[in-house]
Amino acid sequence: MPETAVVFITGNNNKYSLAALVGALESTPSTAAVPVHFLPGKNLELLCESIRPLAEIHERLLVCFSFATTGIVAVHTILRALRMHLNPSGIVYMAGGPHPTGDPAGTLALGFDIVVVSEGEESLPELVAALSAGNPVDEIKGIALQRNGEVLKTAKRPPVELDRFAPFSVARNRLSPIEISRGCPFACRFCQTSYIFGTRMRHRSIDEITKHIALSKANGTRDFRFISPNALAYGSADGRSVDFEAIEELLRAASAITGREHLYFGSFPSEVRPEAISKEALELITTYAATKMVVIGAQSGSQRILDSLNRRHTVDDVSKAVALILEAGLTASVDFIFGLPGETDDDKRLSIEMIEELTAMGARVHSHTFIPLPGTPLAESAAGVVDEELARYLSRLANKGLQFGQWKKQQRLAEESTSFRSGFTG
Repeated sequence: MPETAVVFITGNNNKYSLAALVGALESTPSTAAVPVHFLPGKNLELLCESIRPLAEIHERLLVCFSFATTGIVAVHTILRALRMHLNPSGIVYMAGGPHPTGDPAGTLALGFDIVVVSEGEESLPELVAALSAGNPVDEIKGIALQRNGEVLKTAKRPPVELDRFAPFSVARNRLSPIEISRGCPFACRFCQTSYIFGTRMRHRSIDEITKHIALSKANGTRDFRFISPNALAYGSADGRSVDFEAIEELLRAASAITGREHLYFGSFPSEVRPEAISKEALELITTYAATKMVVIGAQSGSQRILDSLNRRHTVDDVSKAVALILEAGLTASVDFIFGLPGETDDDKRLSIEMIEELTAMGARVHSHTFIPLPGTPLAESAAGVVDEELARYLSRLANKGLQFGQWKKQQRLAEESTSFRSGFTG
């Protein structure tokens, strides 16, 4: 009987994280051959029917969830159904990702056995190896679990070296954009990135990036994108300045494999900080990549709000960045967050005025609603609300093709997740 198998519960929002985790299992000799299954969480009856035979043929089954705060209600529903309908003692339920990292105790209270805190590339293979050997997991770094009614958090892990682990799995056909950098030095008060991954930015080497681009291309990938909190920080020692030489080396090497027409840089699933935009940076993008739209984060048109968020850029930085992007013949997509804590009518007015200025220049607005995220300084803030007047304004912009985004869905999820967390008693 195979000792341990891993089941990943898949959803619309965890495909990149699961690709990295499977890549980590394959990159670790002790877990490279561990059976791995991917099961969608949408149909609870089918999910239970799929897990039951796996639990019967494996001595241990590690059922893994990776999720953000907006997924907490759905995850709780799935976990409750699994625990209700599946009884084998060999099933271990594990959670990781942004929400569990920000709130390990609350995640354990949902019914999980183990929470992986922060990065999972080392913790997950060690957990699988320990379960396979029948060893206790209490000494594994970077996890949280309950012991005698108390939450036990083990020692914190040092930051992962990205080059040690594949960013995706070819063998299991879990390809994804390649994460080129991790961490962020800015620690914006609404964002989990710095609080999960640290403020020291780490970069995957160009050799490793190009190796995996070639593997991905050989396995059918046509267009290539990168994952980074700030694409123009690649190679930067401090994560703030732009290392033009490193970026050009990366783009030249990548485009030599992909072809310029299939390489995208500075757009989803990455973005660029506005003060990093320059003519030189844009020239590199247009020379080596097929990027048509550059995504920058403005978040607000109020300098007071930007300062309160610890954004460390100015309103003017955004306007200048948009002008440069448009001059380069590209489209500018500008992120705004509505319903931010402490936002006044004057702050809203300033954001609208800025949106009017930017859209008149030719930019598009990507709209978001503020979601309180655990582990951030704004975790206990109220869920963002877009008032009727602002909602009508955003709808008018959308009708003109000047605004897009999931702010309506995010407003609903912000309220849903905040209410659930405040009222959940286990």
